[in-house]
Amino acid sequence: MKNLELSRNFVDGLLKDNKQVSENSVEKINYFREAIKLAYPNYRKIFKNDAKSFEEFATNIILRHNHKILNQSIDFQKNYFKNPQYIEKLIKDTIKAEEAKRNPNHTFTRDSFIDPSILEFQNLIDRRYQKFMKIDRKMINEKEKTIFDLFERFFEELISGVMLLEHEYLNDTFIIWRSLLETTTTLLILIENPQLIGRFDERRKLALMRLKIIKTPPGGLDAKSMETKTHLGIKNVAPFIAERFGWAGELIKTRDYSMATLLEIAKLNDLHAHYSFASIFVHEYLIRPGDLSLEVDFNKYLLTLYFKLYELVRIPLSHLFTNDLEDAKKLEEGIRAEVRNYSGRFNDFSLKIKNT
Repeated sequence: MKNLELSRNFVDGLLKDNKQVSENSVEKINYFREAIKLAYPNYRKIFKNDAKSFEEFATNIILRHNHKILNQSIDFQKNYFKNPQYIEKLIKDTIKAEEAKRNPNHTFTRDSFIDPSILEFQNLIDRRYQKFMKIDRKMINEKEKTIFDLFERFFEELISGVMLLEHEYLNDTFIIWRSLLETTTTLLILIENPQLIGRFDERRKLALMRLKIIKTPPGGLDAKSMETKTHLGIKNVAPFIAERFGWAGELIKTRDYSMATLLEIAKLNDLHAHYSFASIFVHEYLIRPGDLSLEVDFNKYLLTLYFKLYELVRIPLSHLFTNDLEDAKKLEEGIRAEVRNYSGRFNDFSLKIKNT
């Protein structure tokens, strides 16, 4: 086995600690370098020829740390690298996780056959997400920050939904899609109407006030709630209606205050039937995919719904942040062909649920 050494730059580049709390000091970097170096031979004994490279092993440990550390107390974040038990547990948990994933009976192990179109979609999403996450948030102004946050939420929901679809947790996949549609609708409306971003941000602050997470201003919640009614343009509505839709009041005008109206504004009317159907599917009626097998292949139906939402943001995402559309086109070819081939049955089913 070659001499095992992680460079300081390698560790420094992977660590995502809050540097305002704790800088990546030489002591901290060496904490990871030395512990991982000592642990790797034992890891090799466990996995033998299937063991990952030293660098991959180190990367998995540091990424696990990144996932855990920001949820710890400030004092812990400042001093964790003085505690050998912390890195020992990280290493042990990393090995346990890999053992579980290699167990064919493990719940979350990939099946021997997965729809290749789902894998292609995952690869596409991952490529664009990785580029998106490399954007320097410091270079984003306040208005762009709201759009950025919505794109980040879009990606998180898209990734979650497609992972659930891979394992055929179809009920949960549909729940996430419904939420993803709401996120996409808001995102598209704010991209087209940036003058509403301030009001949308105020809606978020009001929600945090109701949860007592941020302080209520001197006028109290009633005064803030009345502002949303003013934005909506009408006062005789329930506060929860005004607080939900007030930010888009100048676009809603005399229409109903509902998700259907927001979908109409975003030019997504054709997805409203699927949004309503999702509510029936995931709530009290307990409809199962097997009940619909003669009407629709539910896996392909959900894959199509997710791809339709991805398509709606692919260009705004590229123009606003990553400028990677040419690269994305190559990765989209397979999934686009799959969705196109299924479009006949999808459209027939869409018409059926729209008419009911």
